[in-house]
Amino acid sequence: MNRLTGRELRIAAVIALGGLMAVLDTTIVAVALPRFMTTFSASLTTIQWIATAYALGMVAAMPLAATFAQRWGARRVYLAALLVFAVASAGAGAAGDLGWLIAARAVQGLAGGLINPLGMTIGFGAVAPERRSRMTTITGLPLLIGPILGPMLGGILLDGLSWRALFFITVPPALLAVAGVLRWVPADVPSTERTPIDVAGGLLLVPGVVAVAYGFSEESAGLEIRVAIVAIGLALMAVFTRRSWRHRAPLLNVRLLRDRTFGRNAAVLVLYAGPYFGSMLLMPAYIQVIRGDSALVSAAMMVPGTIGMSISIQLAARLLERFGPRIVVGTGLSLAAVSTVLTVLVLAPDTSYTTLAILGAIQGAGTGAIMMPTIVSAGRDLRGPDLASGSAILPLASTIASAVGTAVVSAAFTGLIAASTAGRGLAALSDPAADAALTGQIVDAYRLTLVGVLAVMVLALVVRLRTRPTTPTTEPTKVRSAA
Repeated sequence: MNRLTGRELRIAAVIALGGLMAVLDTTIVAVALPRFMTTFSASLTTIQWIATAYALGMVAAMPLAATFAQRWGARRVYLAALLVFAVASAGAGAAGDLGWLIAARAVQGLAGGLINPLGMTIGFGAVAPERRSRMTTITGLPLLIGPILGPMLGGILLDGLSWRALFFITVPPALLAVAGVLRWVPADVPSTERTPIDVAGGLLLVPGVVAVAYGFSEESAGLEIRVAIVAIGLALMAVFTRRSWRHRAPLLNVRLLRDRTFGRNAAVLVLYAGPYFGSMLLMPAYIQVIRGDSALVSAAMMVPGTIGMSISIQLAARLLERFGPRIVVGTGLSLAAVSTVLTVLVLAPDTSYTTLAILGAIQGAGTGAIMMPTIVSAGRDLRGPDLASGSAILPLASTIASAVGTAVVSAAFTGLIAASTAGRGLAALSDPAADAALTGQIVDAYRLTLVGVLAVMVLALVVRLRTRPTTPTTEPTKVRSAA
């Protein structure tokens, strides 16, 4: 058995705690935007920057994690990121005006963007390759449940305390994680090869990923402006990729994508993360706008998926050791696809919430068997600087895919609704003259959007199944492992 030792479990718990704080802060403020508008007497376009500044800070910092880890050591940089995150969280909670709050959120995001890639580097480096799947069942859980728990916790804190509690709440856990790292995580040795930092690469990649993330997520800008920003970002990223392919010590080793194991798994991660996180906005819209129920009901409907995901991650770690990621991830993708097909078939203006909860649990179970096993499979053979680069590339790719997926799903859903309501959109339901036929048309728009989501999931399944078996990822077992 490849169980984690007591020391490894403590390291995993510390990394999970730090990672949860960083992920929670991506969504914890979502429910508070209307409160911020009233508090600071500002428009939604301005208030949105409380969320946008954090997100852009994260994507700006992620590409730097590998270089920082190689130069100064992953543990040292991880500790610094946790401390900066705690200070910035306290600063956000104590903000006296909107500008101060947005600035603190940007610093929070910069620190948060380093925490999970460095945590992955530390976690993978702390165990033998055959136990990386077990390590990831703990360290990777926040990446999946954090975005779901964020709005729920935010609503509780906002109703029970104040908006300042949304930021103060992460300070004690971050400091606790610092204490845990100091006590249990062994110091690593930075690279003795003092190669210059790839400044030119940073000036290409960081603005590039920020521009792409901003262009896809900032809905207040005009379409033409957003398209131009995305095009500039993609151009910068393309130049960085071409340059880094030949550079001796690039900011990120993009040559890893040429490796069949890493590249195929990265593709599966991107293809699934985009539609999955993008489709998360559909159910709350269905519950609150079409069904007219509260945000609390929306939050409650997220719980079955979270439970299914949590159980699935634990089972997937064990099955991964025996059957390999090709079978485990393929099964997860199949479950997710079946859940989506059934949702398309049964969704109606009055579908039983019990039915939707069961389908959500199946979707969560599939996701748990996809995301973490894919990350483990991608990084199973990485060592040293390649491990640091891979640990930065994977969350960065997933983050950008999520931004793109959310924007595309939102645009598709909005466009289909506009076509069904003569351009009035969801506001048509507030019309007293709105009838059951109109509601049915909007539900049909939801179902058609899910068909598009399903198509990308099937593509991810094809990519996963077309990956040919390679050497086993663990010690010999009765069943040969697949890539």
